Amino acid sequence: MYEGLILPLFPNATTVPFTGQSGSGTGKRPGAIGSTQVQGGSRVEESARQLAQAVPVEQRERTRQAYVQAFEVYRQLERKLGLPAGDAAGAVAAYIAGNYMALHGVEVPDPHFLQLARQMRVALDKSPDFRRLSPSGRRRLYEQSAMVGTFMAVTHLSLQKNPQPAVEQNFRNAARAHLQAALNTAPDRVLIDGSGLHLQEQSR
Repeated sequence: MYEGLILPLFPNATTVPFTGQSGSGTGKRPGAIGSTQVQGGSRVEESARQLAQAVPVEQRERTRQAYVQAFEVYRQLERKLGLPAGDAAGAVAAYIAGNYMALHGVEVPDPHFLQLARQMRVALDKSPDFRRLSPSGRRRLYEQSAMVGTFMAVTHLSLQKNPQPAVEQNFRNAARAHLQAALNTAPDRVLIDGSGLHLQEQSR
């Protein structure tokens, strides 16, 4: 999905993710909301169908429907939290937060998620690859990020209520792979708290 768009968010160990700060003390610059909002008409069905191609043929229609439903849940989240409609930063934050929840079996409180979305807005605003994306490419990034992240979060909540150990292990493996691909760093180093997303020191 990302094709290197957001990579690398963590180019070296001293970088503070998303904020533009580094060990040298570079100043923080807030991202402009308008610069990360997508344009053009909805392509939800197409986006869901593309994502569903990754599963066996007999599961694709059910998976497509699940992604469409997940996107509707995300739009409700946008309204609930006051996120700008169609903001790619919020959708990418949902992708990261949903997979983080699934991997670690934890919740991401609303204030923490909003801070993550602000960080992602800065990251995308500064990304040459994001600026080069066509309107349809930005729309696809927005819709598919929201779909996958929300699907992972909702499935995590479902498994909390109805545990299925074998399913949960496969689910965590998928979440780990998603985070590794998006963040280009070991998923176990990732921490989301009230200050947003951070990297923890690797144990020796």
